[in-house]
Amino acid sequence: MTTFCAADRIEYLIASQQDELLAARRLVQTCYGRRGYDTPHADTQPGESTLLARIGNQVIGTVTVRCASRVRLQAEAGFAEHVSELLRQGRRLVEYTRFAIDRAWAGRHDVAAELIRRALLLGRMALGATDCVIEVNPRHMRYYQRQFGFNVRGPERTCERVGAPARLLHLDLEDMPHCVAREPAGALRPGLAC
Repeated sequence: MTTFCAADRIEYLIASQQDELLAARRLVQTCYGRRGYDTPHADTQPGESTLLARIGNQVIGTVTVRCASRVRLQAEAGFAEHVSELLRQGRRLVEYTRFAIDRAWAGRHDVAAELIRRALLLGRMALGATDCVIEVNPRHMRYYQRQFGFNVRGPERTCERVGAPARLLHLDLEDMPHCVAREPAGALRPGLAC
């Protein structure tokens, strides 16, 4: 395990190099595997942007933003009726997936909250999304509701991709919570997907 000191600075960026994407994939496989979840090999596709939190060359957190105008959302597999309803209403959707934080950094420096905050800003400001959806394990549901204002859409189901229980959460990005919009997320430019 790598040791970091207080002087280490967390950098947030959009992955644009193959080694960055590989490091994100490894972190997801490690974190999901530790819980016994399946981690299907998933290469980044057009319509996706992978955000990273890193210190030096060490990736300590990742989340992938999928843009519904360019790629089918993974949530459509388990929650098709709820996603379809939003699309029928003319909403422009993004989805957050493959979210993982290095165990050594879980709960420290608000890495998780900052990654999600930046993903929400990326979806709204750079990709023009009106709404976002996210499939989460029910044990994490209250965190997203309390921290960011997500609402539950539909019943608990099994996420076939990872073999775990899931709830679909939704957030209207046109009514951005203050905790998200508090300040610009900095230059998140390389690798924009939509």
